[in-house]
Amino acid sequence: MGQVTSTTAIQLVNNIREDLGDVIFNVSPFQTPFTSGIPQTTATADNHEWLTDSLAAAATNNAIVEADEQAGVQGTARTRKGNFIQISKKTVAVTKKAEMFDRAGVPGKEMAYQLVKLGKELQMDVEAQTLQCYGATSASVAGTINATKRQGTATLPGVSAAFGSWINTNEEKNGGTDNTASDGTTVPVVAGSTTALNETKLQNLLDGVWNNSGDFTNTKIMASAATVTSLRALKGMATSVDTDASTNEIISRVAVYQSQFGPLAVVPNKHMPVNTMYIMDYNTWGIAFGGGNKIHTTDISTKTSAEQKLLEIYYTLEARSEEANGAYYNIT
Repeated sequence: MGQVTSTTAIQLVNNIREDLGDVIFNVSPFQTPFTSGIPQTTATADNHEWLTDSLAAAATNNAIVEADEQAGVQGTARTRKGNFIQISKKTVAVTKKAEMFDRAGVPGKEMAYQLVKLGKELQMDVEAQTLQCYGATSASVAGTINATKRQGTATLPGVSAAFGSWINTNEEKNGGTDNTASDGTTVPVVAGSTTALNETKLQNLLDGVWNNSGDFTNTKIMASAATVTSLRALKGMATSVDTDASTNEIISRVAVYQSQFGPLAVVPNKHMPVNTMYIMDYNTWGIAFGGGNKIHTTDISTKTSAEQKLLEIYYTLEARSEEANGAYYNIT
């Protein structure tokens, strides 16, 4: 039976409001476990500096005669380290017409929505940059920004040395050469093809971290999701791959790596460099923001009928004790 003809069903097609939901769904994951988990402080100079110190090794012959006269010994000097401020930015323009009309999913100002969105994007940029490990930053090319530090000039942006540039004491890799310093100016050289994660090398790395720190309270394993998956094959991994008979569901879950020094939480991070795993003590890192605020917003003057704003983050990474951390490169 056909549609009745004495109605306006067909004619109303152009008059019906579109079926557009009033919620905007963010399809991109937002997660910054490293820079959100480490301590935050304030930078007051372009060359942000901090001091590190270390304890003398324990002695087995520390014994003296009672009331023995002793001469004072001068204390050891502390180590002064520094990193440069890097500026990351986003800009946005919203026309007057865009603010006037009814917008699905944006109950307030369009500019406010855009600022929140770009703020998250900026934080992800900072997360990805601080976790780099390969490539020396060029001293003369503006577009070459890798893992080592560089002071900004009138023509070159400043670069904050990343995680891999500081790690020197505890490294494992498949081919290449170790990092040669822990001052933010060098990086490891990784050569050859990638190979499977080796538990002996991982345990050697953990041994080094333990010997140089002795505290695994806030130490975690961080890697990309693909590298975390390779941990499932290790005998020290607490995993669960079960079938729930009541729901017919297969449950696959990664909990912690049961190391020789206790359990270590495994943190997947989509901003990690590929084929790389870090052993990181969150307490031994810091991120310093210039001006006391994480994000600075500036109005951009314009002659058009649009509001424009600039978002900037002035930041640098502090490596307070690289000895309590480790890196494993070129793995699958």
